Amino acid sequence: MLVSSFDTAAIQRYAHASSLSYLSMEKMQTSEYLSLSRLEPLLQVIDPESESGATIFKDNSSNNNIKRLVVACRGSCNPKNFGTNLKFKLTPATKLSQPTPTGAMVHEGFQDASLGLWKELAQPLLSRIKEEKDVNEIIFTGHSLGAANALLTSVHYRTSMPSSSSLSSPSIVTFGGPKLCNSILARFLRNEALEDCSILHLVHDKDPVLANNQKLWNDLGFVDVGIELQCDPSSPAVHTTAEEKPKSFFSSFAWNILDHCNYMGVYIGPR
Repeated sequence: MLVSSFDTAAIQRYAHASSLSYLSMEKMQTSEYLSLSRLEPLLQVIDPESESGATIFKDNSSNNNIKRLVVACRGSCNPKNFGTNLKFKLTPATKLSQPTPTGAMVHEGFQDASLGLWKELAQPLLSRIKEEKDVNEIIFTGHSLGAANALLTSVHYRTSMPSSSSLSSPSIVTFGGPKLCNSILARFLRNEALEDCSILHLVHDKDPVLANNQKLWNDLGFVDVGIELQCDPSSPAVHTTAEEKPKSFFSSFAWNILDHCNYMGVYIGPR
């Protein structure tokens, strides 16, 4: 699936899902994002060890034959989550539900958190897919830590699905996500583990978490897995070329931590 198959309305809807995943099922009911997105929250899980969380939504926005389930992984909202982020040592990628090439390395904290989250998510997600017989598309999405968990839990998901299934190739759309692995694992994920899956990472220059960690990630040998595109923090716009980005005197300064939570005109963060 090509990046062009995602329209900005769909991307913003996944931003809404990522934002709503920070809320409890009860608090979601009073969020304007729920009605705007036409997402229906089905269930929510939390890994007791890492306290990473995810919410499964049914996407009711489509008027055609596309029936989606959206798995939104929550970003950092508690001390354990921030502790997960700080376990940034590259470690052998041995916990991704399938053999990986020699030398494949992954962020230690994200590997452990995604495995724990998948253990909680697998049974309810796979059961829901069986119940929702008309579902024909699966989306994994998330913001920040949730972006890392979305990518890695999609690997576990794909391993759990029969290759003959029409749902065996999920799409992954993330916001403000970190780099999380070395080039050997990134190549394996793109070309084998997530072959035929669309992997889209939305970022923007005003995000201070991304801007301030680029040197660290580069020094540690972390690389991107999918396609990275710039988006607008305050409106539903994706810039496919550098010329499309609005120019600003302040564009080179990323200092406001709230800008890490602003993507596609949606606030994505704890509250």
